[in-house]
Amino acid sequence: MTVSISSNPFASHLQELQRLSREARTDLQVPAESPEANFAGTLNQALEQVNNLQTQADRKITAVTAGQSQDTLGAIVALQKADLSMQLLAQVRNKVMKVYEEIIKMPI
Repeated sequence: MTVSISSNPFASHLQELQRLSREARTDLQVPAESPEANFAGTLNQALEQVNNLQTQADRKITAVTAGQSQDTLGAIVALQKADLSMQLLAQVRNKVMKVYEEIIKMPI
C-alpha cells in the first residue's frame, strides 16, 4: 500500500522540516581557518554570527507577528538558534573571564 504525499496530512510539515534541515546545515558550515587566524579574529567571527542569528530571528518573529508570514515554526526555530548561540557566547565569555582572573592572580 502506497500513500501519495499529496494525500498525507503531514506532508507540509515534513517539507517544512526538510527545508529547516537544509537551512540548518548551511548555517553550520565552518569557514576554513587560515594559519594566521588568531583568537581575536575567531571571537569577532563568533560575535558576528551570533548577531546575524539574532537579527534573523528578530526579522522572522516580526514578520509572523505582523501577519506577513505564516512560518511560525521557522520563526520559533530561528529564535531557539539565536537563544542557544547567545547562551554559548555567554558561557565562553564566563570561561574567558575566569581564565583572565587566574592569570591576573599569578605571581610575577
